[in-house]
Amino acid sequence: MTHATSGPGARAPQVALVDQAMQSMRRVVSRPPALTVPMPRIGRPVEISKVLACEAIGELSKRPGPVTISDVAAALQLDRSTASRLVAEAEDDGFVTRGSLPEDGRRVSVALTPLGVEIVEFVHRLRVAYLDHACAVFSDEELATLGALLSRLADSMSESLAPWLESAVRHSAPADSSPST
Repeated sequence: MTHATSGPGARAPQVALVDQAMQSMRRVVSRPPALTVPMPRIGRPVEISKVLACEAIGELSKRPGPVTISDVAAALQLDRSTASRLVAEAEDDGFVTRGSLPEDGRRVSVALTPLGVEIVEFVHRLRVAYLDHACAVFSDEELATLGALLSRLADSMSESLAPWLESAVRHSAPADSSPST
């Protein structure tokens, strides 16, 4: 994927507007009211962090091999101890099961229970219904364009972050920053 460049800062106002919109959306998505999701099926709300852990386990389960706590930590960009605590809480609620890996008894595998799968599916339906509601301000054509543009942006961001960051750090390092001997 090629990246458009119009000179340093030439598109700063437009990029700042995109950043502001993304930050606003992130706050809405990652911080719902009371940090819980209503779960009529179990008669109580569930903390969003447990839902996110279950979603990560569900996604990771689609690939071959067992899902480990380290996998969940990486997927959620958390340290291993935090991911382990989340998985333990989800297990206490009956959303997740844990077991030892036969090839290494010290490592733990995790899987969703039927209730965990149900919760992930419910939250997905809830999220899509909310997006449908929020996107009512767009025509079908605008919505298709928005989806295509957001997909392109997501692809560009996931493909380009590491090389861009490496280059940006290399170019911003002071010239005399080499270690002295």
